[in-house]
Amino acid sequence: MNENLINVLDEFRNMKINYDIERFKLMSYQLENIINKYELLKKTRQEIQEEYFATLENIESNEIEVDVDYSRWDNVRLAEDTEWKNELDELSDLKYEIDKAIELLKNGEIEKRLIEEEEKLTGDELR
Repeated sequence: MNENLINVLDEFRNMKINYDIERFKLMSYQLENIINKYELLKKTRQEIQEEYFATLENIESNEIEVDVDYSRWDNVRLAEDTEWKNELDELSDLKYEIDKAIELLKNGEIEKRLIEEEEKLTGDELR
């Protein structure tokens, strides 16, 4: 194969890999941002519940009757925690896969696979 054509393929491949790295970095950043927001949501929810119960204690200490179903709060919190944990696990797994793909792109593993595919298609050695 013509040396110039090989150089063009090399450049195109490198551009594609660099483009993919940046796309995957953006995805990883977006996932990290969502994960951080979930952590903040969990913390905020806990703070709200603590303030709520502290306020109820204050109301009751002032001898004002309050009818609160504490078991309902427990059930809601348990359901929220379970759902948020499942969602966080899914996001974390996806982020792990994206980060792994970034590493494969950076360490040259994907480039090797692309070259092998190009060689199969062209029948020429491109290394």
